[in-house]
Amino acid sequence: MHRLNLLTVLDVGPFSAYCSAYAHLRQAEEALQRSGELTIKTAESHPRVNPLVRMASQAMDDMRRIGAEFGLSPNARLRLSGITPLPSPSKFDGLIK
Repeated sequence: MHRLNLLTVLDVGPFSAYCSAYAHLRQAEEALQRSGELTIKTAESHPRVNPLVRMASQAMDDMRRIGAEFGLSPNARLRLSGITPLPSPSKFDGLIK
């Protein structure tokens, strides 16, 4: 993005937030791999979702939300370019002329 001159000084904060969310995702995923547990047991021995799963999910949501501002998804690129996607053809197209 930098080589294409798509980033400006105004983008430093949001892009840093995106990078931070990515780092949090990596840390949570690596910790999950080390533990190998998607669930944990509470003090009362009840199963509960591992907090690392929630952390990874939140980081992915943050990346998706911030990344959309930079056009990092197909939909976001269309929105940023001003192109309106064509509607999908219908099986009824061509019946009425």
